[in-house]
Amino acid sequence: MTRFESRPLPGDATFEAFGPSVVLHQRTPHRPVPSQPVPALTTNGRAEPVPEPRFHTLSEHEFDVLAVVSGEGRFTFVSPSAERLFGYDVSDVIGTDAFALFDSLSVEPVRVLFNELVAGRRLSVFLEMSTVRADGKVIDLDVVAANHLDDPIGGVVINVRDITERKRLEQQIREVDQRQAAIVDSLADGVMMVDAGGSIARVNESFEVMFQAPRVRVVGQALEDLLLSGRANGIAVVDGDGEVVEASDHPIFLSLRNGRRSVGVILGVMRTGKPPMWVRTNVQPMTGTDGQVTGAVASFSDITAARLAATELSREERFLQVLLDTLEEGIVACDADGRITVFNPAARRLHGLVDEVDPIGRIPSDRGLRRSDGSPMAPRENPLIRAMSGERLRDIEIILESESGEHRKVSVNGQSLVDDEGRMLGAVVAMHDVTEQKLNEKRLAELALHDPLTGLANRTLLAERLQEAIDGLAEHVRPEAPAADGTGRPGVAVFLLDLDEFKEINDVLGHDVGDDMLIAVARRLAAIVRPSDTVARLGGDEFVVVCDIENGEDEMLLIAERISTALARPYRIDDRTLTALASVGGVFADNPDTDPSKLLSRADDAMYGVKWSRRRERRSMMD
Repeated sequence: MTRFESRPLPGDATFEAFGPSVVLHQRTPHRPVPSQPVPALTTNGRAEPVPEPRFHTLSEHEFDVLAVVSGEGRFTFVSPSAERLFGYDVSDVIGTDAFALFDSLSVEPVRVLFNELVAGRRLSVFLEMSTVRADGKVIDLDVVAANHLDDPIGGVVINVRDITERKRLEQQIREVDQRQAAIVDSLADGVMMVDAGGSIARVNESFEVMFQAPRVRVVGQALEDLLLSGRANGIAVVDGDGEVVEASDHPIFLSLRNGRRSVGVILGVMRTGKPPMWVRTNVQPMTGTDGQVTGAVASFSDITAARLAATELSREERFLQVLLDTLEEGIVACDADGRITVFNPAARRLHGLVDEVDPIGRIPSDRGLRRSDGSPMAPRENPLIRAMSGERLRDIEIILESESGEHRKVSVNGQSLVDDEGRMLGAVVAMHDVTEQKLNEKRLAELALHDPLTGLANRTLLAERLQEAIDGLAEHVRPEAPAADGTGRPGVAVFLLDLDEFKEINDVLGHDVGDDMLIAVARRLAAIVRPSDTVARLGGDEFVVVCDIENGEDEMLLIAERISTALARPYRIDDRTLTALASVGGVFADNPDTDPSKLLSRADDAMYGVKWSRRRERRSMMD
C-alpha cells in the first residue's frame, strides 16, 4: 500500500500556503457514484467504534476531497475521492499527522492557522496550495477548513478542491485581459468601459487625450455624475443638431437600458472659451450568460475636422446649387457610370422639360437632339457622351427639340472630369442658348446682302450671284457653235428696269405710297421668275433680274415681255388703284469670260434705249 504523502515540487516545496484568502468558486458539476459505507472516525488518535455513522455518503463529489482532522492534527476521516485526486492509496492515512504533508516552510504557518481554528479564534480558514500527484503532475488546490469540534463531527472539516484548471483559465484570462488592455490603449479612438450601473471601469489613453480627462480622475466614477458636474463647469454634451443631451439620453445609458448597440451617434462637446469638439460614438452593450446587461463599451472618434470640412462642403454645395439655379447657361453633368447627376433649371428650360420629368439618374440619350443643320443626332454624338470619351468640346452648335416641337439652337462646351490620379469621375457640359443670336446674325447677314425695304438682293449680293452665273457658263459651252446671232445657245440674261413716272407718284402721293409701290413691284418680280433666278434692287425704282437662259436671246426676249406685262397691271395701294409702266432693258451673255460689271452697264444702256423710244413714241402720238 502506498502512503498518502507529499512529493517534492520544484523550488523545495510540497504544499505552498499563500496565506488566507477568499476565493469565489463556481461549483463543478458532480458525477454520482454508488453509495458506500463511511469508515468510523477516530479522535485523539484512538480508534473507537462509533455507535452510528457520523457521515453517510449518498453521492460523491468527483473532484472534491473531504477530510476530518482531530484537534491534535491527525486524520480521522478521508473521503475515497482523495485517491482519485492525488493518485495515492489513502486507506491507511487515518491516524497519521496531517502536518507531515507540508514542507518545512509551510508547516508552521499552517499549524498556527489550525490552532486558531481549534481555539475558536477563527471559524474557517481559506488556503490555496499546490502539490504533486503520484504521476508527477503539479496541481493547485483550494482548501477550506472549518471548526466542527463542538458538534457531533468532533474535528476540523477540510474540503479540498482541485483548482488547477481554474487557475489555468484565470491565468489565460489575465493574459487576454492584458493583451486587450494593450490593444485598447493603442487605439486611436477613445474607449470607455462602464459597468451595469454606469460606473466607469476603464478608459484608454486616447480617451484621456481626447477629452482631457486623466483616468485616475474618471475610473470608478459614475458617468452620470461626471456629465452633471461637467455641465455645472460649462461643459455640455449636445447632439448633432446642437441640442443638449440629458444624461439619461446619452447613448451609453440607452444601451445599458435596452441592451441594443448604438452606431454612429454624433455628439458634440461644448466647452466655454474653446471651439466645439465633435465625436462619432458607437456603444456595444455587454451581457452575461443569463442575457442580462453587465456593462457597455463605447468608442469615440474625433470627427471635428471632418465635420468642419463637411460644413464647409455643405456651404459650397448650397452656393453651387444657388449658382446653378440662377445661371442662364444650361449645365448637365454625369458620373463615371454615365448617369446624370446635375440638370439645372436652365437646362430644363432649353430641353423643354415639364416639371414631372426628372432626368437625374438617367442615362443620356439622343432624344430631342439634332445637328446644327436640323438632321437627327446619333446617340454617340450626344455632347455629354463625347465629353466622357475624353473629347474636349468647344462651341459645338446643336439644336434641342422640345416635346412641343420648339427648336432652340445652343452652343455647347464640355469636358470630362478626372481626379488627381487620372480616374474618370464623369463629365460636364454647358449649353448657351444662341437661338436669338443666330437669328440676329441671320438678320444682319440679310441686311448686309438684301435691300431693307423690299427684301430683294442688294448690289453686293447681286454682284456675287452675277459672278456665279457667269462662272457657270463654262459648264455649258459646246464645241460646235450655233448660229451667228446666238439663238439657241445657253447663257445668262441680265434685265435692268425702272418705273416710268415713279417720281410723280412720290411727289404727289408721298414717299409712303411710293415705298408701298416699290414693295409691290418687288413681289411681282419675285413671283414671275424662277427660284434660281436673282431679283435685286439697285436703289430708287431701279431693279435687276438675272436669269439662266437655255435657248439664247429669243428666250431672253420672252422673259423681258413677261416682266413688262406683269408690272403693267394695276396696283392697289392705300385704297388707290395705281399704274406704273416699267422700261426693261436686257442683255445676253454666253461667254464665261464676260465682265459682270460690263453686263450691268450694257443692260442699263438697253433700258435707257427702251425708255427714250417710249418717249419719242408718246411725242409722235401727241403731234
